[in-house]
Amino acid sequence: MARERKEQLRGNVASAIRDQIMARTVSPGDILRLGQLAEQLGVSQTPVREALLLLSQDGWVRHEPNRGFRVAAIRRKDVEDTYLMWSTAEGEIAARAATRATARDVDYLREIDRRIRDADPEDGHLATELNSSLHHYVSVIADAPKLDWFARAASRLVPLQFPENFHVVPGWSEVNRTQHGPIIDALAAGEVDTARERTAAHFRGTGNLLMRWLDSLDFWGDPDMPQAPRGPGRLAG
Repeated sequence: MARERKEQLRGNVASAIRDQIMARTVSPGDILRLGQLAEQLGVSQTPVREALLLLSQDGWVRHEPNRGFRVAAIRRKDVEDTYLMWSTAEGEIAARAATRATARDVDYLREIDRRIRDADPEDGHLATELNSSLHHYVSVIADAPKLDWFARAASRLVPLQFPENFHVVPGWSEVNRTQHGPIIDALAAGEVDTARERTAAHFRGTGNLLMRWLDSLDFWGDPDMPQAPRGPGRLAG
């Protein structure tokens, strides 16, 4: 129980720091100081340091020996790569779900989709919560924990988190209302390839919407210099 609380605190602190980066409260190149963040967030420095190490693994900050943690630039090509991997993982999850979905599973997904379509267009938060619930349940059906891990890891690298903000992206509401039905149809029919293709296309499409919107906001900072690989080179496949 104590370990779970510690991990939850670290995750909450990481989320709060990520929000500051997204809101441009801190800018690329800024040094993040442990004491200052700990005071702002009302925690000790230990969970702050653990959260910053976690964020450094995900590319949000850079850990510089003897200097601390520096905010990394969010590079457009990195987000493109993230969506490439995310859409691939989600497509495979849907393909797996197409081999396992029961009639009850399909009915439950159709009910969530109906609630999405019937939701008040002004209630973007409800729409994003329902969207997350739908995709989460597809993962439950698939029972593919490693694929789910890759999908969740990719979602942490996206410059807007679904439950909080994605509804503000122009065009996303229409995608959310119209593109789940065909995916559910493929799951219901057990059409593995179709489920994979439609789901991957769905995630690629939402990624394109996000990229165009961030382009319009002049969101991207100066790109970081490419970093040389660390450690042994990748083994040839």
